[in-house]
Amino acid sequence: MQLVLNRFSWFLSYIAMACLLLMMLQVVADVVLKYVANAPIENNLEIVSFYYMVAVVFLPLAMVEMRHEHINVDLFYRMLPRRLQTIVYSLASVAAASFFGILAYQTAIDAVRATHIGEVMMGTSLVPIWPSRWFLPIGLSATALICLNHAFQAVVNPHFDPEPETPELTEDETK
Repeated sequence: MQLVLNRFSWFLSYIAMACLLLMMLQVVADVVLKYVANAPIENNLEIVSFYYMVAVVFLPLAMVEMRHEHINVDLFYRMLPRRLQTIVYSLASVAAASFFGILAYQTAIDAVRATHIGEVMMGTSLVPIWPSRWFLPIGLSATALICLNHAFQAVVNPHFDPEPETPELTEDETK
């Protein structure tokens, strides 16, 4: 299960990276075409806003959780005994999974509705935006599954460490 979630997280991150690259290229092309040929890309704002930005934000959430890189505050957590840390971490992971699961469920309902009605956005022409509605439930569901997997791993694996690996700083980087 761990391997499947890991690969799926990477897959979603690669899609997000491709969207980021495409967004950059499209915005640059739009600016160049606008000022050089006076022919901007039609519906550029809508495509960037409803497709690229949504994919870049929501698809990599699973990878961020997989690598334990979400923002967390462990002010008192580190002072707890190891066993209590495991319990707290597991409960927090289940709570996070519940939160992401509820969001995934609601956004899936919205995506189904948008797909059913063929949701469009009015730009210089009609832009179908219903496909982009699916990025949210996909990214949020994957994140919820990873949170559940982390809770499970914390309980069954005595060597599970929720801390992200931090690279050692070289002497040049500390100056």
